[in-house]
Amino acid sequence: MAIHKTEAIVLDRKDYRETSYLLSFFTAEFGKISAQAKGAKRKIDKFGTSFLPISFNEIVFYERSRSDLHIISQADLIENFDNIGKCIDRFSCAAYFLELVNAAMPYDERNKEVFQLLLDFLRFLNGEHSITNLAQLFEVKFLKLSGFKPSFDCCVSCSGQVEDKSKFSFVLGGLLCPKCISKDKSARNVMNGTIASINHLEKVDLRQFVNFRMIDSISKELEQLLRNFIDFHIGQQFKSLEFIKKVRFAYV
Repeated sequence: MAIHKTEAIVLDRKDYRETSYLLSFFTAEFGKISAQAKGAKRKIDKFGTSFLPISFNEIVFYERSRSDLHIISQADLIENFDNIGKCIDRFSCAAYFLELVNAAMPYDERNKEVFQLLLDFLRFLNGEHSITNLAQLFEVKFLKLSGFKPSFDCCVSCSGQVEDKSKFSFVLGGLLCPKCISKDKSARNVMNGTIASINHLEKVDLRQFVNFRMIDSISKELEQLLRNFIDFHIGQQFKSLEFIKKVRFAYV
């Protein structure tokens, strides 16, 4: 049984029997892994962390050769992002990021760029910055780094230049130029400003994002476009998004 040490972000935690947890981590060195923390609920001092989701830890685990469920032997908390839990909007946003990574990333596939992206965004959420459109920024960057990126810089069918009357195809995964629109009759109209915003968000970093603003019509279309694309290609209902909808409805 091989022993490994790595930095890890807790994606999900479930109770297992009376004393243990079943955990999903995204790690720096091994990608997404599942592991069991035996006795973690009963022996509080056994681990230096409570393995709460939205926490950054250093873990030591035994890799089991005949099972995908590894065993945690040691863990220490590095950051627990206290400020995120104090704001329902920030907490919901962070929960969505974790759900998205957990749903989209395969097990045991190392991706240090996605790991750093998730960590950077959790640290940003833990600060005092505005988080308007932060979810869309994360989605654009995550889709690129995880290999799900839709084509917004050229026609997904012929690779030709995108014209003003292009449409977006969820089935084909990108924009269709006027000559190729017939390839997908369900393709939807998309504003040029939305396309330009997506291409800009792909390049902008978090420090520049602080001063980034979008008009409401583009912001709404961008949110809907990205969410529909993710729903179509990942095919999962996100509890965090349902929660956000309920909260928004409650304040209408």
